[in-house]
Amino acid sequence: MFAKTFRNTLIASTLVIAGSVLATPAMALTTGSVTLGGTVATTLSLTSVDTGTPSALDLSGGERILQVADLNIFTNNEQGYTLTASQGNLTKIGGTAISFQVLVVGNGATAPVASAFITATGTAYTYATAAANATGAGDQDLYMKYTPAALQDPGVYAGSITLSVADN
Repeated sequence: MFAKTFRNTLIASTLVIAGSVLATPAMALTTGSVTLGGTVATTLSLTSVDTGTPSALDLSGGERILQVADLNIFTNNEQGYTLTASQGNLTKIGGTAISFQVLVVGNGATAPVASAFITATGTAYTYATAAANATGAGDQDLYMKYTPAALQDPGVYAGSITLSVADN
């Protein structure tokens, strides 16, 4: 008798448990989310056009300041860009080097004065902006200052200015 009662109770319990599982109403979610994302490609660019004078520098004695290139720098980075320009020497084998410094000024600005060249020769010159710029707004003029000796050793001197630009 115990076995029969236990069996009937077990069957009834199973039906109640199964029935309650089957009878539970389905719950629908009431919130959701959509993950969004995208990429903005950088449009950082630097164009440098020499003014014709860098290959025919006046190396007679005395300080010289002249524009050597027109630059166009563009970035869509809202923090702006940093331009780096090398400074160094005009050299000739067996001759005394002529050190030079560089400086960037706004397009069409008057030539800078000698005291504006404050970055030491041999140290990279940097020019930075703090905002993105529209096409044409990045036009700059690159100047150099150098001072050949009064009796500079005759011959052909050469040097270069390396320019690079990076987003801030």
